[in-house]
Amino acid sequence: MIMKYFAAFSIFLLLSCSDSEEIENKLSEIIVEKAIEYSGKQKLNSHELEFDFRDYHYKSVPNCNGFTLSRIQHESKVKDVLKNGKLTRYRNDSIVELADSTAFKYKESLNSVHYFMQLPLRLQDQAVNKKYIGKDTIENKIYYKIQITFDEKDGGEDFQDVFQYWFENETFSMDYLAYSFMTNGGGLRFRKAINPREIDGVKFQDYENYKPKSDTAKLSELSKHYKNDELELLSKIENENIQLKPKKLDCE
Repeated sequence: MIMKYFAAFSIFLLLSCSDSEEIENKLSEIIVEKAIEYSGKQKLNSHELEFDFRDYHYKSVPNCNGFTLSRIQHESKVKDVLKNGKLTRYRNDSIVELADSTAFKYKESLNSVHYFMQLPLRLQDQAVNKKYIGKDTIENKIYYKIQITFDEKDGGEDFQDVFQYWFENETFSMDYLAYSFMTNGGGLRFRKAINPREIDGVKFQDYENYKPKSDTAKLSELSKHYKNDELELLSKIENENIQLKPKKLDCE
């Protein structure tokens, strides 16, 4: 409780200062750190995470360079493994040769599911640039807004994507997010967190996934469109059978 009010007071002091780039960077760091602490997601650095999403079983395993990410299709038992930026597909334990474009598509879809599952922990990735962009009020709650961009180096093929996150101003719960993307013709998405639950000290949540009804919508206006019922519900992102297992690392 003391730490929560200390963080809130620190943010208040920074907001009282000038709106310099340095202040914005410090604010964003404090907010993201408190969000990770609230979520318990730092535990993923020392635990294997498994879960089911639609037709696949997913698994992330921490290693000394980040995570080894995988998924297995329930029916075909085809397995995709992403390690050190390279995707390998297996069928019956044999490697399947893939065209570069196909491997890229599988890599992006695999990484995307794991990325959202690991949030807000992944906001501390090396290539991430964080910026505090103000406050917003949604459903009578006040939120801090953080914008995320990525360096081209280590930022992945989608480094041009831009994300925005809404963190509740007392608990630092990450209740909403939005992003613009360039692949497959590009577009905008807005997500609302639903079904929050805690498993082994780690908070997980599902999402309602929206897109704007208007083709002229902007990323910066998506929460306004949400409040005005101007978004279309595309799908629900629901993860099931979540399990955590301790993973011992020896990185010396």
